[in-house]
Formats: sequence, C-alpha cells, structure tokens
Amino acid sequence: DNLSVAVKENIQSGDVGERGEAYVVAQFSLLLFIALGTVPVVGDALSFTLGPGLVGVGLVVVYKAAVDLGTNLSPWPTPADPNTGRGSLVDTGVYSLVRHPMYSGLILGMAGLSVATDSALRLLLTAALYLVLDAKADYEESKLMETYGKEYIFYMLKVQDKIIPFSLLSVDGDDGGNKAATELKEWVEKKKKENAEEKKLED
Repeated sequence: DNLSVAVKENIQSGDVGERGEAYVVAQFSLLLFIALGTVPVVGDALSFTLGPGLVGVGLVVVYKAAVDLGTNLSPWPTPADPNTGRGSLVDTGVYSLVRHPMYSGLILGMAGLSVATDSALRLLLTAALYLVLDAKADYEESKLMETYGKEYIFYMLKVQDKIIPFSLLSVDGDDGGNKAATELKEWVEKKKKENAEEKKLED
C-alpha cells in the first residue's frame, strides 16, 4: 500500500552516514536494554561498581559539607543567627563548587543505592527526594537572603549551581546567576524604598 511504500522510500533516502544513524542505533539499543533489564556483558559490572561508587562519593560529599558548615550545621532550612556567634556565611570548601553540597551528596548516595540494588522504586523515590530538596533549598535561600542580604546574593552570582554542579559538568542547567541578578535588583529597590521612607520620617 501507499504507506508501506512511502516508509520504505523514506528509509532508503539520504546518504548513508549522514542520516543520523548513530542516534537511531543508540535509541533502539537503549530500548532493548530497558526491555531486557540489563546491558549485555557490562550490566552486572556496571551495577557492581557504579552503585557503590556513587554511594561512597555521596557519603564523602555529605561529610565534607557538614565539616565545612561547622557551627552552622542544622537540620532546619533556616540559618543560624550570626548574632549568636554560631552563624556565618560559608562560601569555601565544597560550598565554592555548589550552594547545597549536602543535598548533592544525598542525591548521589541514594542514586547509587538505587543502581546497586537494581531498584526502580528507589530511583523514583530519589527523584522525589530531589524535588523536595530543591524546594527546601529555595526556602533556605530566601531565609539566607533575609539574613545576609546582598552578601548571599553575590555568593549566588559566584556559585551559580544550586544542587547539581552543572558548571563542573560543562552543561547548562541551574539558573542561579539569573536568579541572583533578579534578587540583587529587588534588594537594591527595597533598600531605596527603605531609605526614602527613613528620609521622610526624618523630615
């Protein structure tokens, strides 16, 4: 029929090697591996090494983040009050690479556990954990901006990755820079209004 003839002609058209064959091979190979539930030859080795490796890296990142936080360490997304002597803005160590490295380590570790145990459910729950931590990080950053003002906004401009270190991976991702620029503009406008109101009261 016309449809089968058209499909056959579409398949045969174009120059070999210039039709994007590599993408098609990759697509159908991955579909096959997903259906089989493994990658032939390297599947078991990948689960055996990648899973525990990610767990190990995740634990190290969480530990280093906790050490770098020092007296700032708390389970709550509200920063310690700097006036108590316990709170300070940390922008060194792993915090110079990503703004929430402890969350990065947790995601890495749970993803590794999911791979090591071949658990699709754990992987889905890890994705849900990422969404929760992403929302928690946004709330935490709003409180950090209230506490440290433009100092934290400048930190966001310097370290633009929130949880996933896209900059280290050389890919576009987190919009930390754009967000920080917007927050800085809003902060400046807020200060202008506050200064104007204070001036009116003085007059």
